[in-house]
Amino acid sequence: MSDTAGNQQVEKRKIGRPKKNSNSSHNSISTPVTMQKQQDSSETLPKTQNEIKLPTDKLSTQDWARELSDDSNLPHIELTKPKSDKEEPEITSQRKDTLVDKASVTTPISAKTNNHVSNQEQLIKVPTTIHIVDGEKGGAGKSFVSRGLIEYCASIKHKVAIVDADKSNKDISKIYQNVYSAFFSDDDKQVKQADQIFDLAFEKSVIVNLPAQVYSKVTNWIKTNDLDEIGKEYQINFVKWFVCTGGVDSVDFFIKSLNDLGDRVTHVFVKNLGLCDEWDYVQEMPDFITAKENHKFIEMDFPKFPFWERNVIDRLGITFESALVHPELKVISKQRVKNFLKEAHAAFAQTGLVK
Repeated sequence: MSDTAGNQQVEKRKIGRPKKNSNSSHNSISTPVTMQKQQDSSETLPKTQNEIKLPTDKLSTQDWARELSDDSNLPHIELTKPKSDKEEPEITSQRKDTLVDKASVTTPISAKTNNHVSNQEQLIKVPTTIHIVDGEKGGAGKSFVSRGLIEYCASIKHKVAIVDADKSNKDISKIYQNVYSAFFSDDDKQVKQADQIFDLAFEKSVIVNLPAQVYSKVTNWIKTNDLDEIGKEYQINFVKWFVCTGGVDSVDFFIKSLNDLGDRVTHVFVKNLGLCDEWDYVQEMPDFITAKENHKFIEMDFPKFPFWERNVIDRLGITFESALVHPELKVISKQRVKNFLKEAHAAFAQTGLVK
């Protein structure tokens, strides 16, 4: 059978008439994103929130592994210190940068959207969590636990936005890359500084390192705005990691938090073993026993970190993972850091709250 298309005659173009252009272009439709990126010609942000590369040291990770002759099961994580404090971005609702996780933010429900509906309300997303590291008292170890949680999330490839709400001691901002600043205030004019922590959770989970003595402000922020109810609608969960020193007043603050937010926010009673290694008396406290009967919460042992190694790491301003390849720490010191990371990661994993 002959090809019918081959029998067709090609129409001759008339002289003097220009040939029509058969090429056509197709306009691409881009998916809107919740937050627009601030334009700043003087600064550029890294590609991802917690895909942070280790600084180059004389001793590589492979050399370190061979040096110890111990192939650990500890996951390798990549974290690094920013070049300067100037790289610290302020939280803004007009951001569109590397915080966007394409796996968790998808195309709007309808291309024809209502102009009165925000982009956030149009998004279909996977569940995220706002991790609040609290403790109320100064020196409880909130920043240290935050660092452990940040590096655990990096080790399991769980993308998070990091928010440092401690304006007086920005050790989180000095160590980790692309950390956001926020603060809690009773001033209505500044309330949106805290609101935007919730905005970030539309794109990925958030870790918030709190300063001391902001308990009432954080509690009011959650309760007066019914954030736990709004969170259920948009699959945003709240977890409070309450770091306890072992003192009676610290335990009392935890019980107060349970009474105020226990039915709204998942609580974790973090026993900081670096400050107290005897917790039996806490289990026998009548108020603590009553709290266990009235509320559901998780107990977690946060391991002690060696004193000398901690001072060195804090002085250098490096991550725990970076310490494993830093030349200033010798073989035994690196092994202590490695053991700490194993224990800390196992403790976070056992809670089942970070996935």
